[in-house]
Amino acid sequence: MHLPRLAAIALLVAWCGEGLRAEGKAAEVIGMVRESRIDEISGAAVSQRDRSHLFVVNDSQNGAWLHLIRRDGGSLGKLRVNDAENHDWEDLSAFELDGTPYLLIADTGDNGGLRSTLELLIVVEPELPLAESVDIAWRIPFSLPEGARDIEAVAVDVQASAVYLVAKRHFPRVLYRLPLRPSPSDAALVAEHLGTFDTLPPATADERMRDPKFGRFRGDITSLALDPAGNFALVLSYRELYYYARQPGESWLNALQAQPRPLLLPAMPQAEAVAIDATDGAAIVLSERLLAPIYRLPLR
Repeated sequence: MHLPRLAAIALLVAWCGEGLRAEGKAAEVIGMVRESRIDEISGAAVSQRDRSHLFVVNDSQNGAWLHLIRRDGGSLGKLRVNDAENHDWEDLSAFELDGTPYLLIADTGDNGGLRSTLELLIVVEPELPLAESVDIAWRIPFSLPEGARDIEAVAVDVQASAVYLVAKRHFPRVLYRLPLRPSPSDAALVAEHLGTFDTLPPATADERMRDPKFGRFRGDITSLALDPAGNFALVLSYRELYYYARQPGESWLNALQAQPRPLLLPAMPQAEAVAIDATDGAAIVLSERLLAPIYRLPLR
């Protein structure tokens, strides 16, 4: 028996609020994604031109489109990324370089472990109102030193002029790094293997038992966001959001090797995207599937 849509939303919002109050956090449901063409959100970034808007991307087989939505989930349109293909877009990161706002699209998903080369696509953040398309500013094709792996968590550190990536299905977790502005070259880079961390738990035996088909993925990492000021990292899994504090001068690997603060996520269809709103120190968390709530979680 299916609940009417409004009743289902009301129950979801009530459940979500209770879940986060248990952690002492004032979580807020700020919107609901209802648009069928963005039902597989896999990455999100707060617009640097208008902080009330979010850019989002779908994962594989959904076309090379950037979508713009309001924080309440309403669609504001889409634009095509020229000369690009969505093999499996899995994360999105916003950053500013030399006064210009950019978006980095991580075409790094590889569920089957078959892709010998992955790619990062960087575009200038589109101005509003949206044009029909946007050109790629530069590309970063790369491979991994161990061979094909699925990467769904990617973020930019402008201060280090680097991109950080976390492999999804490997324990302990593996952190990689690439230059943000590599020297022009036709050859794919090999990402630097920085090291491992095991502070984020894999799926539990109980989760596996309760959901034999998908329970083993509950601890998998689906998104990464780095504080532009360098003070913390957010790591998202299907289960929870984790806050890793970073000390001045500390490497991101060392920060990730320390115990994080778990921020309990309420019920979400499939938590896939986290973004940082640098203006007020909050996390924005989004999900695949419809109806998908949009959560705002204060971090201070």
